[in-house]
Amino acid sequence: MKKRSWIPMAVFLTCFPLGAQAGQNTDAVHNQASDARKASRKATNIPGRAGSDGKTFTADKNSRIWMVSNPEALTGIDGRHVKVKAHVDTARNQIRIVSVSAIAEQRVGIKLDDAAFRR
Repeated sequence: MKKRSWIPMAVFLTCFPLGAQAGQNTDAVHNQASDARKASRKATNIPGRAGSDGKTFTADKNSRIWMVSNPEALTGIDGRHVKVKAHVDTARNQIRIVSVSAIAEQRVGIKLDDAAFRR
């Protein structure tokens, strides 16, 4: 009679830790997914060059090419060096541009207004 009462108890004790681990693993995956969603909600500043068609953006830092989800934000600045404030979605390799600001191009060559040329 005592052996019958131990069998359900043994089954319960062997299955209980596995169920607890499975629950913890799904919570960890859920937390990681929510962290990724939170990171994409915050807009980040990315300097780079707008594509000639306005649908792509190449970052200066790592030369990563991003697809622009709202290409109308880049109309009129095709191919220029700009800094965008955008929401980044790394899973889809896509950005949604919030604002665009132009970066002044560096002059190359002799600068006649430099102190060396002043009299």
